[in-house]
This record gives sequence, C-alpha cells and structure tokens, in this order.
Amino acid sequence: MAELGDDETPEVERIAGEADRRREAWGATLDDMAAMADDFEDEGWTTVRIAAGDSGPFGPSSGKGDEGAFGLAYVIPGDKADTVAELFEATSFPEYEVYRAENDGRVYIVTALFSPETETAVFIAGAWDLREALECATVAVEEGRMYSYLQKLDGTVVGVVEHDDPEKFFPNLDAIRRDAPNGDDDATDAGSNDGN
Repeated sequence: MAELGDDETPEVERIAGEADRRREAWGATLDDMAAMADDFEDEGWTTVRIAAGDSGPFGPSSGKGDEGAFGLAYVIPGDKADTVAELFEATSFPEYEVYRAENDGRVYIVTALFSPETETAVFIAGAWDLREALECATVAVEEGRMYSYLQKLDGTVVGVVEHDDPEKFFPNLDAIRRDAPNGDDDATDAGSNDGN
C-alpha cells in the first residue's frame, strides 16, 4: 500500500475538510427546508419537499431548453417528478421566496414556490458552485427576470416558473464576476445581446 508523504497530507486534510463542510451545509439546507414546509403545513397548506438530485445555473450558450433559455435547473427525483408535473398542470405558482447561503464558494438554496389559490407550496433544495453562475446571473440581471426549471433526469421539463427578481438568486453579481473562471473580462459579456 502506498504511503502519503508529509507534503501530501495537508491536501488530503483540505479535501476532507471541504467535504465535511459541504455535507454539513447541505444537511442544514435540508433542515431549513423541512422547517419551512412544517410551518406551512401547520397553517393548512399542502407541501411538496424536493431535494434536487442535481442543480445549477445555465445560460443561453449552454444549449439547454429553448434558444436563449437561462435559469436554475433542478433535477427532480423520479418519485416527485409526476407529483410536480400534476401540480403544474393544475395550478400556477405566482409567488416565491428564495433562501440561500454561501459556503466555500458553493451556494445552498431553497426555492419556495407558492400557489395561494390552492394553498400549495413546493420547496426545492439545491446546491451549486458560484463560479458556474456568471452567464446565467448576467443575463438574468440584464433581463430583470429569472427562471426555475424543474426537470427529470432525462431532461424532460415538468415545470417552469418565472421570477421577477433575479437579485434574490444572485445578490452580488460583482462577486460572481470576480470569482468566475475567466475573471471579469470576456465572461461578463456572455449574456449581452445588445447588438454591439
């Protein structure tokens, strides 16, 4: 069995520490989602709680969805996808809230969708790396709107919601630009389509 040299130990410890912090942050996100859903259930609302199998921002250049599409994609587990599809056929979700925290360059988010008409709330927890958000965040802020896509693993969209305040998702666009892999040079123009 290979032995680790002294100079490799700090890297192993750093990776293990990061994994522990991510696990704790994800657990706290799920706990927060459960507490919020419990509060709504106590008020008589029907709730659906979804821990996304995968989630992340995407921009128009990603090729996802319709041409020019952007937003956050949440992969909904199979056991919840049919329920979500039925809810989106039966009602709309005109109200929403976004609860987010950052830890080690990663965003932990709960998007809460509300249908006051039917007293139904859908809570979706997700996590993604902040450095992946530049194109989506730039386009969303420029357009003054944001979208959440709820989809199956195979990419089939079961629900889409338009949000009128992208800053709830991206409260600090300058920090995203600064931390993006390409810095803030060409990447900041990724969502610009003003014809210039």
